[in-house]
Amino acid sequence: MERLFIGICDDEEIILKTLHGLVEQAVRKTGLEFEILAFSSGEALLQRAKELDIVFLDIEMPEMDGIETGRKLRRSNSECAIIMATGVEERYKEAFHVHALRFVTKPFDLSEIDEAIDACLRKRIGLKTVEAYQNRKPYQVRQRDIAYVISYGSYVELMVRGKRFRKEASMEEMEKILEPQLFFRADRKYLVNLGHVDDYKNGIVTIGEEKIKASRRRKNEFERVYIEFDLEYRDKL
Repeated sequence: MERLFIGICDDEEIILKTLHGLVEQAVRKTGLEFEILAFSSGEALLQRAKELDIVFLDIEMPEMDGIETGRKLRRSNSECAIIMATGVEERYKEAFHVHALRFVTKPFDLSEIDEAIDACLRKRIGLKTVEAYQNRKPYQVRQRDIAYVISYGSYVELMVRGKRFRKEASMEEMEKILEPQLFFRADRKYLVNLGHVDDYKNGIVTIGEEKIKASRRRKNEFERVYIEFDLEYRDKL
């Protein structure tokens, strides 16, 4: 199971301890494995920047404040979800410079922490990798980068940014590996990444130059799933 690494950063020990407890409560509800790393300064957090999936970052800190820490964190780890914490609402607008996903206010409220964690987990769609081969060399391919999967019976090919990667797996196995929020089996031969669909009309799914016909029995289900994906996940990719 994937393990989440969550950083919390505040220069006040009592606030750090309170936030640790609330974040732990919130993440336990998801059933995911996780580890919380506590930091009392931006400098300390940046030493572990590349490991972190989610960060709760206090704006008001001495020496290096949360905004500067966030800028440096973003350069080191562009995938990390940043949640800014402050009791000074006037500083919220500064957090847009570090592309903060969410804001939480002091004193902290569990429901607000819950919502922030939920927003971060939704953003993580497609970040898991799949091992596949090209010219006999193994690669870790991010699921969000796979445009579609083609079945050839005993093996499949993954189309990734115009390149083909091979994986020894059946289509049924690929359906179990790939994230169901992101992929839909259009017919016996194709699994399509909903985030890569360029057009859909009259049962025909267009991804780049590829035209994929949704099977008659899957057509209505594809239309429903595609609309739901557009509303729920499109802006997370």
